[in-house]
Amino acid sequence: MTFQQPLLLLALLAVPLLALLVWWWRRRRPAVGIPFPDLDVVARADPGPRRRRHLPLLLALLALSALVVALARPEMWRDEPRERATIMLAIDVSGSMAATDVDPYRLQAAQDAAKTFADEVPRQYQVGLVSFSGSANLLVAPTTDRAALLRAIDGLAPDGATAVGEAIETSLDAIRATQTGLPADDAGATLEAARIVVLSDGATTVGIPPSLAAEDAKAAGVPVFTVSLGTPDGILANGQPVPPDAEGLREVAEITGGDAFESEDAASVSAVYERLGSFIGTERVRGEVTAWFVGIAAALLILAGVAAWRISPRL
Repeated sequence: MTFQQPLLLLALLAVPLLALLVWWWRRRRPAVGIPFPDLDVVARADPGPRRRRHLPLLLALLALSALVVALARPEMWRDEPRERATIMLAIDVSGSMAATDVDPYRLQAAQDAAKTFADEVPRQYQVGLVSFSGSANLLVAPTTDRAALLRAIDGLAPDGATAVGEAIETSLDAIRATQTGLPADDAGATLEAARIVVLSDGATTVGIPPSLAAEDAKAAGVPVFTVSLGTPDGILANGQPVPPDAEGLREVAEITGGDAFESEDAASVSAVYERLGSFIGTERVRGEVTAWFVGIAAALLILAGVAAWRISPRL
């Protein structure tokens, strides 16, 4: 929690001083006797145990504390749904995505999870698709047309090398083209409410190094979320081992401020995409919560009044 006027919190120091002042006043107040008291009346006026008699004052002091906090205008961070966003899915279609260590095979698991993701993100979000192997290809520019996106995902097939860096750069270009008034070739501009999701299983073998592309994404303000797909024991039909490059993808995510995930089976791929939906679909915002403390103070004052009425002696 933060405060817009933190210096006003110094007024909280007056609360314990006020409590001490009331205690001193009560101790110094001379006792008042009742001549010829009626013992039945005195019994009915008895406020009960001494601790109960302090309850109204305690509640009033807590209410005062809450009002002081409200005057300092407290703020809290919270997650709120984004009104609009552009998301690029970059899916690896290199030959290693044909490995069957993920049922039924890596690319099919990625396709199924990507389609679920596309169905679950808010309809007003623009989602595009880039496929990459030896080069990167923009298959679907950012759009709200989910049917076109799903058809493109279904048409993916594994073949070729791996170019993660090219996929990131192609995704950035596609996002830039959606920004109103921003030239597509303006590499130094910051892109608003945009994210890239890269799903790959292997180390980059061709094209721009992923770290350089990640620096470009960072400069543009676009976090890259990465999903490393496959198991260390993954092999192709010809016996060639194809372990995933989780470390390389994690580096890309760390540079850009995104998150990195690892998936070794179809279920975990789907789970990762579900988590991505929650990350991408919300944003951290700081909002004022002054009204909360005003409401707490009002409630405490009401309770103090009720306690005084119920506990204080009445003749």
